[in-house]
Amino acid sequence: MKADYVDEGTPYAQEYLDILRDLDGDEAGRRAAWERMAAGTAYYHGEPVAFDYLPRFYGPRTRAYLDDVVATTYGILAKVIRRYQDDPAFQAEFRFDPRVEELVMLPRGYDEPLPVARFDFMFDDATGGFRFCEFNTDSSSGMNETREALAALRPTPTFQRFAAHHRLGDDVARQFDGWVDTFARIYRDAQAGGAGAPAGESADAPGAAEARAAARAGASPAPTAAPGRPRVAIVACLDGPHPDASELALFVPLFERAGFACSVFNVGDLSFDGEHLHGGAALAGEGDVDIDVVWRFCIVVDLLAHWDAAQPLVEALRARKVEMIGSFATQVAHDKQLFAVLRRPAAQALLTPEERRFVDEHIPFTAFLDDPALDVDEVRRHPEHWVLKPTDWYASKNVVAGAETAPDEWSRLIDERLAQRGGSPWLVQEFFPPRQTPAVPLYGRPEDFTADPRPFGNLMGLYSYAGRCAGAYLRQGPHDVIGSARAGLVAPVLWVTDEDPAR
Repeated sequence: MKADYVDEGTPYAQEYLDILRDLDGDEAGRRAAWERMAAGTAYYHGEPVAFDYLPRFYGPRTRAYLDDVVATTYGILAKVIRRYQDDPAFQAEFRFDPRVEELVMLPRGYDEPLPVARFDFMFDDATGGFRFCEFNTDSSSGMNETREALAALRPTPTFQRFAAHHRLGDDVARQFDGWVDTFARIYRDAQAGGAGAPAGESADAPGAAEARAAARAGASPAPTAAPGRPRVAIVACLDGPHPDASELALFVPLFERAGFACSVFNVGDLSFDGEHLHGGAALAGEGDVDIDVVWRFCIVVDLLAHWDAAQPLVEALRARKVEMIGSFATQVAHDKQLFAVLRRPAAQALLTPEERRFVDEHIPFTAFLDDPALDVDEVRRHPEHWVLKPTDWYASKNVVAGAETAPDEWSRLIDERLAQRGGSPWLVQEFFPPRQTPAVPLYGRPEDFTADPRPFGNLMGLYSYAGRCAGAYLRQGPHDVIGSARAGLVAPVLWVTDEDPAR
């Protein structure tokens, strides 16, 4: 895919840094930007989300390139999800908890296999090269962090001087209103009988579409919305105050403008009487209401941790008394063991030659740590080449980069993971260091407002709404593993749409 790639970002970044230098570092602008961030809604562990005073700027050719990345990735994942549901032999390629196996096979009233996702990868924007880290599905977040960071940056002198010479666009509306529009379309499809095909659908195995249609015809009818506005429940799995609750509350008025009633619930505040899924106390919106359709903002590893509390939701889905967008089938894409499956013959047989090359170039080698075919001694000897991670987790939790670990500690961690019984199985994955670019990090410390730019690694996430790119979530950090818990920060992404893309 790199043949048509052009580095549009580096010249814009340099121009922005030149302006920052001409303004003697723009100390007043940095302080004011941090104050605006602190007055906003993007918080992590009680503190404002750290962000980069230097946004990343890209042009239309980069946008087209990243759109293609999303379309290709989505096409591959859609095929794998469908094959899992259609083919018991293919199901054996995965190591799922028995509860997850059942959840993934629950029927849904619409065809779309992957309504929402975020594809995360280490991106070298100088060359267009990238290696995926993980695929996030129904709990994909981060939109509000980018939105608030953009709002903090726009009034600053550095930004205003740069913007005076360029036409700039962002993805805020595409990420917020765009998801509501996608959700509404899929829900209408479900109410109409699920006949619609998803955007960007790739070729399927012969007869698979017919088999799914027949399965829909033989299944219980799709839940029917109550008269009036259908009630959306955004269902999360939260323990105490959580930044996701604030982000989810932002969607309530958007759903209501789109013709829905909307509330946010913790999964433990739902009940089911055999006919109606009911929400009790709401985190946002109206409480004590019956629910027509669920947006699941709860990844499976958290659902399993709240398994008893989640039973009303699970029972309502089993009984087909409520629709859920997306279904548990998206766990096939979300679980990191997919990276290992994609290189096996059973998955390769689903793919076109172009898709197989895409997997070979962009999916790092991944194996279960206890795979007999894995040379564990080689992994021990060369920690700098590997990352240890659980198959199903998030926010970089329990991810260990060998390059940042002493040899004795690395060997101890391998032994500890191999001895573990229960919980999320462990993977070992080929490590690709993030490309570093200049950053002007703001953590709220006094020294941040005058510090010189310094190199930070980059982790790009691309949102996919039913196969269409809905923009980027760019995180940066000083370590090999990038995340909020490891001094990470968000860098807003803007698109330069000048008349002459080549400038």
